[in-house]
Amino acid sequence: MNKVVRHYPVDRLPTELRTGLPEHGLVKIEFQPEHETREGQILLAPLAGSCSNIHGHEDDVLRHIRELRENR
Repeated sequence: MNKVVRHYPVDRLPTELRTGLPEHGLVKIEFQPEHETREGQILLAPLAGSCSNIHGHEDDVLRHIRELRENR
């Protein structure tokens, strides 16, 4: 689920990772956990509609969006 991508200089990589790569330049490195867990994660679907709308009534929100679009 979590993925970190970094552009990293080849000459700063450990020797065993430099094998077969050009001496200089950048490589893209992806870090992904081997085993992903759902511990501590909250699914959003069950929360939908579980609290009051903090942005006002639906008609007011839609009117505001239309006004913003018209003023472009």
